[in-house]
Amino acid sequence: MSPFITNAFTANGESRSRKQTRRADNAIAIIGSGCRFPGRAQTPSKLWELLENPKDVSSPLPASRFNTTGFYHKDGAHHGHTNVKDLRGYFLSEEGVERKFDANFFGINNAEANVLDPQMRLLLEVTYEALERAGIKIESLQGSKTGCFVGLMSGEYESAMLKDPETIGTYHATGTARSFLSNRLSYFFDWHGPSMTIDTACSSSLVAVHQAVQLLRSGQSDVAIASGSNMIMDSSNYISESKLQMLSPDGQSRMWDVNGNGYARGEGVCTLVLKRLEDALADGDYIECVIRETGCNSDGRTNGITRPSPVAQAALIRETYARAGLDPGCAVDRPQYFEAHGTGTAAGDPIEAEAIHSAFFGDSSADDGRLLVGSIKTVCGHTEGTAGVAGILKASLALQNGVVPPNLLFTALNPSVKPFVDHLELATSRSAWPPIKDEQPRRASVNR
Repeated sequence: MSPFITNAFTANGESRSRKQTRRADNAIAIIGSGCRFPGRAQTPSKLWELLENPKDVSSPLPASRFNTTGFYHKDGAHHGHTNVKDLRGYFLSEEGVERKFDANFFGINNAEANVLDPQMRLLLEVTYEALERAGIKIESLQGSKTGCFVGLMSGEYESAMLKDPETIGTYHATGTARSFLSNRLSYFFDWHGPSMTIDTACSSSLVAVHQAVQLLRSGQSDVAIASGSNMIMDSSNYISESKLQMLSPDGQSRMWDVNGNGYARGEGVCTLVLKRLEDALADGDYIECVIRETGCNSDGRTNGITRPSPVAQAALIRETYARAGLDPGCAVDRPQYFEAHGTGTAAGDPIEAEAIHSAFFGDSSADDGRLLVGSIKTVCGHTEGTAGVAGILKASLALQNGVVPPNLLFTALNPSVKPFVDHLELATSRSAWPPIKDEQPRRASVNR
């Protein structure tokens, strides 16, 4: 789990203490982005259109993925079955997944392209688009120490292929291995910096961003790429997660809602291009937003290995803000918006609400302002390994547009969440960014 502070305001004109100025010297700029999300959101601008005016884009699993017949049973613990009817979730449009892949453009022969994990194809396209959006010539990074970090929770295409040895082609190892999601990007673009695929479950791509930030701050690289990828190509995760009662039987994520019954699986591919803020300003780059600080930790021993800790989450938020020279208990230092994990699970939602309330408001009952909270999962589902960068991209778009987009699927507050919402407000309708004082930046936090 990694909370982030994303600041849309550049260094120009911000009033800071000397301590804050030193911290700002370590700020990282996001200068480009690319994506594929459900609802035909195949660019950041299309994603913003969907988020600003959300609609239900969930659907049964496309029939072209695999045969879904016989997998459903109302009892999620039933052997070999899932309780998600029609394997419903949030999927990339078939146009985005199955359209012709320009293998020659990416230097891949036809035999290799035929066994290439669709995630690799989409990552190549989306990363190229993110660099275009950043205004970076591909040739200018060739041979450079550019770092590449890809968050991945599951490689379902590889699992599906291994079920039938007859389908294993000559290039199966290089076409489906998880390590090659990052390595193929570095290979094609000729980047010589660190290249790694990171799996920390739901926080994978947020940890990828954290690693990219640390690399840039170390001075080892001048540009870093942070990506996430998630494609649903096999039934195994539906079955295993149903047994653990993680998934919503009706395939919809209802953050903090009384009807929340688990999370809905979603697909997504997203890439962010990062640079040190001082370099981005010097180079005249368009700055989408600024990352002030990042952090990650582990919950340690809790009541169960999948059960989060509100104490650990709150501590990490405080520590991350402190490293940025900010006091989360002070109204002017708080974010105006918090992009939460917000899965819609019975265990996770109240724990996260408690952590957010504790970190920013503690035991205070004073009327010290309110914090808007939302989650992209109510619109695009839980994109698992991509969830972190999905949250950052949503927060970045909200900061750029000065608008807090609404959650979907909310009817009434979950009673287990109620004790922690005195100062928290779910964003259930589109609203202008909350008023801020002169020289105070728009600020958002992202948690996974």
